[in-house]
Amino acid sequence: SATATTVDKPPSGFLQLAYSAAGLATTAAWSTMVYTTIRSNQPLGAMMPCWQHGFYARIGAMSAAPLIIGSFASLAAAASKADSWEQLGTPSCNRHNLALTTAGVGSALWVAFAPLVTKIPGTTPLVSHQSYKGAMRAGLIGCYGSAAALGAAVWARSLPDHIRHNPLLWPGHVVDGVSKSLVSLAPQNVDDPVQVKYALLTGSFLVFTGMQTLCNMPISVIPSWTSRRLSRAFPAWTLLGAVTSFDLKEATESGRLLVDENYRYLSNGIKGFGTLYLG
Repeated sequence: SATATTVDKPPSGFLQLAYSAAGLATTAAWSTMVYTTIRSNQPLGAMMPCWQHGFYARIGAMSAAPLIIGSFASLAAAASKADSWEQLGTPSCNRHNLALTTAGVGSALWVAFAPLVTKIPGTTPLVSHQSYKGAMRAGLIGCYGSAAALGAAVWARSLPDHIRHNPLLWPGHVVDGVSKSLVSLAPQNVDDPVQVKYALLTGSFLVFTGMQTLCNMPISVIPSWTSRRLSRAFPAWTLLGAVTSFDLKEATESGRLLVDENYRYLSNGIKGFGTLYLG
């Protein structure tokens, strides 16, 4: 019926605006963390070897920005064209909403516990590379938290009805999706260089995410090269890079890569990451 159609139709304009705002806020929050954490005398007496050290470390860390912008732009574009919640529940949208939710929660926790995460070993009392307080701390957590809440809300609302109405099924649904993606990492056609490229990028980003999250120093600084300053914050964005690369691999395999403009945003995000990181 007309009433049912109206109720089931997502607020496309609002969601497009919300994704755009969340993307800007997340990029601004990450930029603030990079600028305020990678610098000499942070803490007092922790000097950079030379000015080039901090300069290039910041550029490398800011390589996450194109990934963030590309992911939010892709979701905003999808929301602008969605006539039903089902169209926002595609595997690509689901993966990016969950990845941004994970990145947002992880980044907010990093801000909250920065004094412990960036602690300099052997210092008594505690000395850390970063410790946010007051309005700055609240603002950063708010930026990351709102982006995470948006991604989680859209993901949950776009689930099939029989799953959406039973939250106990949500963890199993996520595990099923992750498992399906993991067994699909290899390219369908090893003779297609584009498929192989995105498959290798996906695997590399996943390995880097695991190294930064699970390994101790000095292994955990790869690939951010930011020592204890941001090495535990960067895996949020290498995870997003893995999801972006996997989506591009699937789009290549299905022939949608050059047809759907959403993938252009994701592709530009990967290119931007590579340009800044290698530059």
